[in-house]
Amino acid sequence: MELDSSPLVTTEWLAAHLDDPSLRVVDVRWRSRYENGRGVSFDDPEGYLSGHIPGAVFAGMISDLSDPNHPVPDMLAPAEQFASAMGRLGIGNDTLVVAYDNMGLPLGSARLWWALSHFGHDRVRVLDGGLKDWQAEGRPISTDPVTPSPVRFTVRSRSGWSATKAEVAAALGQPSTVLVDCLNAELYEGGGDRHLWGQRAGHIPGAVNVPYLSNIDPSLATATAAEREKLLASGRSFRFSRPEALAELYRAAGIDPEKEVITYCGRGYAGACGLLALKVLGYERVRLYDGSWAEWSADLSLPVEVGQRASTPK
Repeated sequence: MELDSSPLVTTEWLAAHLDDPSLRVVDVRWRSRYENGRGVSFDDPEGYLSGHIPGAVFAGMISDLSDPNHPVPDMLAPAEQFASAMGRLGIGNDTLVVAYDNMGLPLGSARLWWALSHFGHDRVRVLDGGLKDWQAEGRPISTDPVTPSPVRFTVRSRSGWSATKAEVAAALGQPSTVLVDCLNAELYEGGGDRHLWGQRAGHIPGAVNVPYLSNIDPSLATATAAEREKLLASGRSFRFSRPEALAELYRAAGIDPEKEVITYCGRGYAGACGLLALKVLGYERVRLYDGSWAEWSADLSLPVEVGQRASTPK
């Protein structure tokens, strides 16, 4: 199967290869709600059953791919649980995986791409534009659940994809490392009484803000949560911006390809989207802080910063 090195595939490419037996399409849509002012993530199998790309299996971002025993919500599942989930979904070590979700921007799909990469699986891509673009183009939709034959998936964990809280703390003030907060500017600046995805308002000191929405259009860097909802309902395309525009977006934020980059967000979804964009541009030294703001803000011994974006690193 012809495939280039980009972590993205187009809807046109997927439509042409949908019947390939070595391909597994994975629907990782999820939802969130707010309880007592805090964000809560949960799976959306009902959404999958209401209409998905033909042949796609459903992966629960919480039930399958998150660690139920970790004190920090939505943390990546341990290797054994992850391998079991992949095998049940019919994903072996030679399977080409194409992940998508229905959020417009790749969030759950970017996170599955990152998780598979972290666990040593390179044959994984994200559908650029996701389900929204697929449907907008009038492509086929199925309501039939897909239950593939189980296979064996062997985890080959590798470094270079994930950063721990201790590693982020050690990077504070280091000019060789750039921390990138991928949430919207309101949350980054500490607007409101608290952070919806954490215990305190603000961001990790020194982090620059490149909101995940700006990956489809740099002009959306200042978009609010309310504007995001309007955008999702607008019917516009959610494909990543042109590489030249993406490159300028990250260059303007002081994110040099020669530096170590650590992305984060509330719980590792938008941060995975930012990491995906940087990989599209060819950045190699990029890791996701999986614990993100949920973990950092809960540790009262760690500093936080509130206000406008940090000055551009040199």
